[in-house]
Amino acid sequence: MQILTRTQLLALDEQQLLAQCRCEASRGTGPGGQKRNKTSSAIQVTHLQTGLSAYDDQERSQQINKHHALQKLRLAIALNLREPPILWTAPIPSIKNDAYIQWIAVLLDHLNEHNFSVAETAAALGMSTSKLVKEMSKTTALWQHVNSERTARGFSQLKMP
Repeated sequence: MQILTRTQLLALDEQQLLAQCRCEASRGTGPGGQKRNKTSSAIQVTHLQTGLSAYDDQERSQQINKHHALQKLRLAIALNLREPPILWTAPIPSIKNDAYIQWIAVLLDHLNEHNFSVAETAAALGMSTSKLVKEMSKTTALWQHVNSERTARGFSQLKMP
């Protein structure tokens, strides 16, 4: 299997990404009645190259859960794999746009480069600090990741706008 960079991984379509993963089906957990407890609709995908994994069991459909798990895996890749920062010249994509995950990855590269200083990162990206904080607050996993990294570096946690 060819070793891919984070940027290449995030550019793969769903089928290409799935081909690089181990996919396991299981029964969902928690409440939901007989259907949930008798069908193997829960999905865990593990990316073999990186070891990152994601799980989803929210729906009765295995296909929908697989799609959601792959979306979560993309986010995990963006949150955990760093590359040298590049300049993001396009407008910040909508949270529903596939490019949003790529923007998160680039943002985290810049945050990492600037030791998670929001002011320095905002300046490097050509935006105000308040605009950057507002954009980061749109995604819970990103918000938690940034605050965790800031805490580990001795900075105070960011407050929700």
